[in-house]
Amino acid sequence: MTDLNKVLNKVADNDELNLASEQTAILSNTSASENSTWKILIVDDEEEIHVVTRLALHDFNFGGRHLEFVSAYSGQQARKLIQENPDTAIILLDVVMETDDAGLEVARYIRQELGNHFVRIILRTGQPGLAPERRVLKVYDINDYRAKTELTQDRLFSVIYTALSSYRDLIALARSRHQLIGLVNEIEQLSHLAARDLQMPLNDVVSAMRRIGGNIQEVTPPSLAEDFLEVRDNVYAMQSALNKLVALTSVGRFNESRELIDCNSIVSDVVANLDGEFRTSHANLHCENLPTVFACRRQFMQLFKNLISNAIRFTEGHEPEIYINAMTHERNWLFSVSDTGLGISPENHSGLFNLFHRERSDGVSGESGVGLAICEKIVRWHGGKIWLESELGKGSTFYFTIPLAE
Repeated sequence: MTDLNKVLNKVADNDELNLASEQTAILSNTSASENSTWKILIVDDEEEIHVVTRLALHDFNFGGRHLEFVSAYSGQQARKLIQENPDTAIILLDVVMETDDAGLEVARYIRQELGNHFVRIILRTGQPGLAPERRVLKVYDINDYRAKTELTQDRLFSVIYTALSSYRDLIALARSRHQLIGLVNEIEQLSHLAARDLQMPLNDVVSAMRRIGGNIQEVTPPSLAEDFLEVRDNVYAMQSALNKLVALTSVGRFNESRELIDCNSIVSDVVANLDGEFRTSHANLHCENLPTVFACRRQFMQLFKNLISNAIRFTEGHEPEIYINAMTHERNWLFSVSDTGLGISPENHSGLFNLFHRERSDGVSGESGVGLAICEKIVRWHGGKIWLESELGKGSTFYFTIPLAE
């Protein structure tokens, strides 16, 4: 069995919606029994504890479902039963059985070896001194810790009710997340398929027009030549739009890996990549010392490249001055990329990050693009947000947040 997060990462790496077999067993078995019972594993070497627990909870009902009890009288037996019953919702676990830490070893086995983080583990002990509460909760990922003498019938009812609420929500979240991953993968596959099927014939048309275009005015009447040139321009526009759409769908995919990256190195690589633009425009970049973040290097290269190239592109009449810095804000890095360009009036800020937003003439060219849509998608994929502060004639500042590297 694998941890839900590990499963999701594995699914992401493979870009498929294939669940590990043990994880599938948990979700499918739980689904199959949704209208029947909640499975509770009692682990204790005293028969009396099993009897008392069953009596105390015999009429328990949660979400229209009663409890189904499974009993284990040793840590070794418990490990076997949890494998046979992967849809177990709660384990009422004793500490001291065949050894002084048998229960803790069961918890370690479930969390670390099986990777099962769905089941709620409630530790019940008659000898709390052998298992200090703070250490146990932290090291063994225990969900609740109770002394046996504390668990009266009413208290046991409350503990089980809370644990089942948590278990039910975890299962629902797991299903929703897997469904979301499947839906996103399906959309991305359709986008790539459509783009591929459109790109090939469109590229052939463009190639043909380039071959014809050189002498079109010599072999056709002027009116037909004008029509041809108009068609050619429209085809080029279609090809450009399609290439931008492909660029958008290629960022923020689930199979993109993240690592600790130095943003100073990223900006240096971007500047080298935009060397021609810097030379032509005589742009000056002022960059403070930037942090290290947990991110996808390729995507961050694209993010900074888009923002810096926009700052160069939309400055007229003087050499572009670009400023990049970052500071901590709450639990995020707050980045800013400022320029001394034409600026954008506030009424035109709305929808600026939308796909194929038609850029205005107040400091922006009249063509449509996806550069800022790509930026928004990259930042959102990393768990942040991006926004603009700008006024016409006073330059622009793009802000975006990225969570602090843990």
